[in-house]
Parts: sequence; structure tokens; C-alpha cells
Amino acid sequence: MSNSGPTTHLQSKVSLTLVFLFTAFVLASYSILQAVIAPAFDKLEISAAKSDLHRAEAALLTDVENLHALTKDYAPWDDIYDYVRGLNPGFQKSNLDQSTLDGLGLDVLGVYATDSRPVWSMARVADQEIAIDKLNVFASGHAQFNALTEHADDSDQALGIVDTNYGPLIVSSRPILRTDDSGPIAGAVVMGQFLDTARLDRLRERTGVDMSWVEADADSSDRTASYKTGQHFVTGERMLLDISDQPILLMKTRTSRDISSLGSQTMKAATGLLIGSGVLVCAFIWVMLRQTILRPIEQLATHIDAIRDSGDLTRKISMHRDDEIGALANQFDDMTGEVNDARQALLEQSFNAGKADTAAEVLHNIRNAMTPMINAIDRIRKSFNVTDNLRVEEALKQLTDPECEPQRKAKFIQYIGASFDHIGGVGKNSLEELKVVSSQAKQVEGILSDQERYANVVPVAEALDLDEIIDEAKNVIPLEEQDEVEVIVVADLEQQRVRAHRIGLLQVMSNLILNAVESIRRQDTAGGQIVLAAVTETVDKRPMVRVTVTDNGSGFDHAMKEKMFRRGFTSKKKSNFSGLGLHWCANAVAGMGGRLSAESAGEGRGAEFHVLLPAARGT
Repeated sequence: MSNSGPTTHLQSKVSLTLVFLFTAFVLASYSILQAVIAPAFDKLEISAAKSDLHRAEAALLTDVENLHALTKDYAPWDDIYDYVRGLNPGFQKSNLDQSTLDGLGLDVLGVYATDSRPVWSMARVADQEIAIDKLNVFASGHAQFNALTEHADDSDQALGIVDTNYGPLIVSSRPILRTDDSGPIAGAVVMGQFLDTARLDRLRERTGVDMSWVEADADSSDRTASYKTGQHFVTGERMLLDISDQPILLMKTRTSRDISSLGSQTMKAATGLLIGSGVLVCAFIWVMLRQTILRPIEQLATHIDAIRDSGDLTRKISMHRDDEIGALANQFDDMTGEVNDARQALLEQSFNAGKADTAAEVLHNIRNAMTPMINAIDRIRKSFNVTDNLRVEEALKQLTDPECEPQRKAKFIQYIGASFDHIGGVGKNSLEELKVVSSQAKQVEGILSDQERYANVVPVAEALDLDEIIDEAKNVIPLEEQDEVEVIVVADLEQQRVRAHRIGLLQVMSNLILNAVESIRRQDTAGGQIVLAAVTETVDKRPMVRVTVTDNGSGFDHAMKEKMFRRGFTSKKKSNFSGLGLHWCANAVAGMGGRLSAESAGEGRGAEFHVLLPAARGT
């Protein structure tokens, strides 16, 4: 019977199953909420952001239209018509002054003759009057100057946004006509309002939209609105063009993600309700399973553990139940009696299958030697598969092309150099892998040759340097484990020589090192270590060498120690050749005149394996 208890109790498995089902239910529900509800809230936010951007653009357009309407009322007027033609000089004194700009809410007002000559103009920036031509757009020679000061016919006009030295300006220009809209055209009236901070604040207050604008990128003319969703806001953007249809301003709006916040709170509340309901359901199921199934099974498991610890198969369990568990307890009592009779016979037969064991053990040892060799060959194959994908031939063809540009040639030369560097690295790594393959192949050859030549003969012992055996045995460690497991060889080991059978000792040490690696893997030990040391001592007046293999792996308890060298015993969960390694090692060491023993402070506390061998002469 196995002396190891269950790694996971049934109660824990049931609990984990309920937790898994509950977690899957919550995650599925939450995923549905995220997949269905959350996108709906996101769409609502995008819709709100579109509305805000539309209101902001409409508000700015309204200011432009208002300025256009003001210019339309001011330009067709007999008084200004006569003034531009020099027939009404009193018009300037009574109508063209700072009060006019204040009354009309203007920052710029200009009156031009038909030849674009300024008749009268005024511009104010931050309540300071400046010459209108300092705005650069009203300077003669500017690309947009003629569009603002000259009009080809009565219906011609200029309306929109222009860029000035003092910031963007809304402008409206119309031809000066008589009050009845008759001509000919006498000149042009230009009115402007700066898009300054004050106007931006008024637009924000009027629309209730958090809006702004920045100078546009001259390379972009796309007026398609775009929306970006951030952590707290949805940002809307639209490009505004000037009177020449060139990018001038990028209007931005920020819409607070209140809808998502509300949706998040709603989903959290729904998830909380699901979690609460699931906890109650799982708790009820767990209590019912605990009372009806888990507790009786625990009693049966406790009884089995008592039999295992005492070895008394005559003990009976008292469980009065009329269900399947009760029937199982009664059948177990019957079975233990039969097992008690068979146990001694099995123990006596465990050591009588020598020849069959030897063949299986040889296969086991070959498998240990073949595993790193197969892994190395597979890694070599994968490495050369990678080199097949290099496009060196294509690069060379491009280099020989006389029409290939020097810059492209330099890139192809760089690519070819990197390719050969990669191939060189693959070759170097493959050479190291082939060394491992060669070493392991020699080991397999030695195993097979030894088995063939000395199958029925006691192996001949010879004087061996222990450090050479250890160096070769370390190759059994898979390469993928070498970064995870540190092998420490104590310096004194190099001075030790033993009298033993080379192939047999090599297999013993390989098995012990591989078992240590597997023990560290089972323990999932961070910073796994295997320490190899050797000391001389005298046993029964004979000089001996004690080789110690120490690991910080899973260790073992006293019960496992009693059985670990029996044929057929293993602590591995899955193996097709289980129980042959330590049993064979113990027999092999005994055949060399030594013995194999093991010590451990307990499960999870590492282990020590001691190989006691005769010392070679001169040691």
C-alpha cells in the first residue's frame, strides 16, 4: 500500500469545484455585462460627444453668421457709399470711431475703395488700438488680402476665419452698394471679431460644452469628426478651414464620461448581487455535501490511514450506514483480510524476478540517457528550421542588381551579416548540443555493450576518478532544467577515487541526480540546488568513500524511507518504468561492495542520498 496520503482532500476538491463553478458563473455574467451593457453605455457617450461637438461648431457658426448679417446690413448703405466715393466726408466723424466698434461688438472694421486702398480702418487687440495692416492678413500682398478687399460683383463676399499675428479672426467682407443694392461697387466693408479667450468663454457658457481650439496642422485638411475615449472624457475633434479652405483651427470638445460611470456602478451592483446569490447557493450545497458525503468519506480515509501507519490489516471500521458508502466500508473490511494473506507472498516474490528486472532496468537506464539526447537533437532540428527562413539568396540577388540603390544595398549587406551571425550562433549552439548527444550516445553504447558482454558475469571493478564520473553523470540534467537547478560540486570530490564498475556507477549517479531534479520540480523550489560531495571513512576496517547527493526538493517521510528501495515502489505520479531506478541502484551498489542509503528531515525539506563505495588503492 502507498504510504503517501492524498495531496488534495476530497473536501478541498469539492470546495475548489464549487469555487470554480461560482467563479465561472460570475465571470460569464460579468463578461455578458461587459459585452452587452458596457458597449451600450459607450455608444451613448459617443452620441453625447457628437452632440457636444455639433453644438460647439454650431455656436461658432452662429457667431460667423451674425457677423455676416451685420456686414450685410452695413455694406449696402447710401451714406457709406458716398463716403467711399468722397461725397460724404461727415460720415467718418459721425459713424467711424471706437464707439462704432463697441456698439457692433467688433475688433476690426475696415473700409476699402475699389482698388483695395484703405479709406478708413481700426483694429483693437486687448483694448489697444493698432494699425490694421499689422494683422498681416490686411497687409497688401497677403494671399487673402484681395479676397477681403476686392469683390467682382454684387453677390461676391468673403466669410470665415483667417489667421493673424494676434490669433484667429472671424471676418466678413461684402461689397459697398447703395441702399437699394444697386451699384456700381464702390469698395468693400470688412468686419472682424477675434476668437480669443473671452469669446471662447462666452461660447462655453452659451452651449454648456467644454470646448477649445488649437492651431491646426498645415498638412491636415480632413474635416471628418473624430472621437477619442479616455479614462474620464470623450474628446471630439473637427478641423476648421479658413476662407481659402485651408486648415486653420482644430476644434475640440470634452464630454465627461458620466454615462460610463453610471453604467459601471450599475454593473458593479449587478455583479455584487450575483456574487452574493452565488455565495449563498454554494454555501448551501457545500453544507449538504459535507454532511452526506464528505464526512463519511473522511472517516473511511482516517481508517485507511490508521491501517497504513500500523500495518495491521485486521482492523475493522465501524460505520453503520445503509447507503453506498456503508457498503463500501463493509467491502473494504473484507478486502483487507484478503490483502493481509497476499501481502507476505508478494513481498517474498518481489526479489525473484532478477532477469526480467535486469532487462527492464537496462531499458530504464537507456531511457535516462536517451532523454537529453533526443531533446538536444530536437532543439538542433528546430534551430536549423529557423535558418531555412533566412532570405539570404534573395538579398544577394538584390545586391547584384545594378539598379539597386546604395542605401538599399547597405541594408541588404547588414541583413546578410546579421543572417550569418545568426547561422554562426545556431552552429555554435548545435555544436554544444552535439557534444551532449555524443556523450549520451557513448553512454548508451557502454550500457548495451556491457549488458551484452557481461550479462551473466559479475562486473569487473576498476579504480575510477570520482570527479570524471560525476561530470559525465551531470549530462542527464535536461538543458531546460539547467537554468533552474544549480549543481554544486564540492572541491574535495576531485581527490577521491573509488573501486567500482564504471558503467554501473555512472548509471547510479545519473539516476540519483535525475531523481534530485525531479524532486526539486515536484517541490517547485525556487533556486533548486544539488550538492555533490565525497569524504573518506573507515567501515568495518575497510577504507570507503561516501558520496553524498543532497537536494532541496520534496524530501520524504519515514514511511517512504522504509519502502523506497523496494522493487515496484515509486513516488512519481505518472511513469511507465516506475520503481526500477532506486531498486536497481541499491542492487548495483551492493554488487560493487557498497551500499545505498537515504535521509530526509521530512516532506518538503530536501533529501540526502549516500553512496558508500570501496576506496581505490592510494585514496
